[in-house]
Amino acid sequence: MSRGIERTISICGLFSSLLVLPVASILPGVGADLRMTNSAMGDHRTGGYNDIKSYFAIDLEDGALRTPELIAKYGYPVESHEATSADGYIISVTRIPPRKQLHPWPILLVHGLLASSADFLIIGPNNSLAYLLADRGYDVWLADMRGNRYSQKHTRLSSDSPEYWDFTWHEMGYYDLPSVIDLILRRTGAQQLNYIGHSQGTTAFYVMASSRPEYNERIAHMYALSPAVFISHLRSPLTRWLLRIVDALKDLFDTLGIHQFLPHSAGQLQISKMLCPLNDPGNLCIQIVSMTVGPNPKMMDMVAMQVLVGHDPSGASVKQMLHFAQLVRSGKFRQFDYGRRNNTERYSHWKPPAYNLSAITTPMTIFYARNDWLIDPRNALRLARLLPKEPTMHLVEDDNFNHLDFTMAKNARAMVYERIFSDLVDREKADRNR
Repeated sequence: MSRGIERTISICGLFSSLLVLPVASILPGVGADLRMTNSAMGDHRTGGYNDIKSYFAIDLEDGALRTPELIAKYGYPVESHEATSADGYIISVTRIPPRKQLHPWPILLVHGLLASSADFLIIGPNNSLAYLLADRGYDVWLADMRGNRYSQKHTRLSSDSPEYWDFTWHEMGYYDLPSVIDLILRRTGAQQLNYIGHSQGTTAFYVMASSRPEYNERIAHMYALSPAVFISHLRSPLTRWLLRIVDALKDLFDTLGIHQFLPHSAGQLQISKMLCPLNDPGNLCIQIVSMTVGPNPKMMDMVAMQVLVGHDPSGASVKQMLHFAQLVRSGKFRQFDYGRRNNTERYSHWKPPAYNLSAITTPMTIFYARNDWLIDPRNALRLARLLPKEPTMHLVEDDNFNHLDFTMAKNARAMVYERIFSDLVDREKADRNR
């Protein structure tokens, strides 16, 4: 058995355990619900598997398509590009070029943790953010951060090597984003671009804007969807449980030589069809997602959720996950903590350096939600207070809106995207009138 296959099997087995153990053992009430679902699925079913229709104009096969294939399927032009970071990682960047140049600034979309560029496409034309921007004539670019299914190439390292996976979202912000931004500005001839990030896509941005402040001048405006900078007041029971055992998990990963966390598998869509049938609105996938990001069943589409599982998880490094755990435990936005002795060698101080948020001058709008079980509204407000230039704050009006809803909800367009479009138009008008 090859090391790559062995590691994938280990991860798949671990993921299954992570899904079942906290639900069935740590959360008895939910565990009982899941046992009831497994033994009496007929009580939940609302019709045959093929009778389930989507609110969106999408198909189940979308879960098996790669990002460029999705874009082409729905009739949009598509280009594939690569940006090489200063430390040798090759980042996949997908472009939906405008049919006619209508706007001065291209737009870069950056996905969240364990996700990919497909997250901005999953709910299809007339609903997904990338398509809606393209419909309005914007030059749309979608980045895939290092380590996910689309960006596992390096100028000299193999993705099978431990050295390849020695990164967190710090390197994404310090190396990947600058290389992607430089590529876009070079190809388009623009002086600036607009940036839209979701969750980890915001984390990487704040690393870049604070550590490489010259890039603030290259961003016309930044839209932060559920910014993951301060992570406290967690309401997700599954995430809290994982945090309690994170040290044991690290020891297990080290023992097994595992450096990649939840890699994408070509078979995960088929597995989800078996474990999480569409005609069971209380299926395992729905319950796991709800316990992680916050429940909002009325805005959740069953077909879209199954398409999502075909794309995500899309892979990350174990170190990347540990860095997020560090954020939660410390309550501080700092570089990776290697321990007192190693910190002193790396940083010349026993504590990891804090990111200098006061260096961030990019104008921005922050969107946050009351029912976000990962990024509590208090975290978004804390971030806003620490930025030198006061951001525009927008609390999503739907009280049930959760962390995943920023890319997946039936009302994401009405609650979030239309406000972005309106702001983009207003700022272009203001720029022309100067």
